[in-house]
Amino acid sequence: MTTEPPFVSVIVPTRARRDLLRRLLLSLFAQDWPRERFEIIVVHNHTDDGTDRMVAGLAAESPVPLRYHRTNFAGPGASRQFGADHAQGGILAFIDDDCEASPGWIAAGVAAITGGLALAQGRTLPRPDQPRRLLEKTVTVTGPTPYFETCNIFYDAAVFHAIGGFPADFRDRFYGEDTALGWAVHLAGHPTGFAPDALVHHEVFPVSFRRWLMEPTTMRHWPALVRAYPQMRRDLFLGYFLSRLTAAFDLFALGLILAALVHPAFLLLALPYLVLRFTDRGRLTNP
Repeated sequence: MTTEPPFVSVIVPTRARRDLLRRLLLSLFAQDWPRERFEIIVVHNHTDDGTDRMVAGLAAESPVPLRYHRTNFAGPGASRQFGADHAQGGILAFIDDDCEASPGWIAAGVAAITGGLALAQGRTLPRPDQPRRLLEKTVTVTGPTPYFETCNIFYDAAVFHAIGGFPADFRDRFYGEDTALGWAVHLAGHPTGFAPDALVHHEVFPVSFRRWLMEPTTMRHWPALVRAYPQMRRDLFLGYFLSRLTAAFDLFALGLILAALVHPAFLLLALPYLVLRFTDRGRLTNP
């Protein structure tokens, strides 16, 4: 007796990214997973940019069920929950509209879940055909992280719903709901892991200096996350910083202030950050 492959629901929240969303959807159409064993759910926090018409056009010729929902949520967390609530699959696959899935993405994620994991993070790399910049926004995930980024992650649907989905305290906050869900699953005793072959490529966005300065404000919910899940602290750099880079940035800022107010020698405190930025994953090949 042959067993049918699991049915997978791919959930995509989107807003104001029509062209990037189209690229993602085409990559999902090209998956090497049986066409009758997955669906795509697009949850559109509505923008009048033609996204709805574009999805309708693709749905008419899609080789897999492509379902579109127009919503007006405040952020992606509620959109992801909405998609999960309307999903039919026994496996939930979350991916973002600024990503592109490799052909074996679903198969690799499913293999990790059917192999015993309740949660499987995939590998996320910046698009190799785009230049890296000093001021940029992208995502790199090359191993299991304590952040459980929903740009590329798979969940056992039964576990997801048993947990209650994205925790209500973080569901409507912009950023942090994915981390809260991952920790809720982990602390409930369910096995979590990493699927290196579940590869997606993430857009590399150039950002202005002002946008770069404002980017840390998206992390304003991290103190609440650490209070809610204090076990997170053991994964933070020195127990307080997100990473070595963020710790070095604090030294960088402190060095600039002290150099201006006390003595130029304090500029030496800026060196660790500059070294990390210029050597980080070969960000700049010719700095």
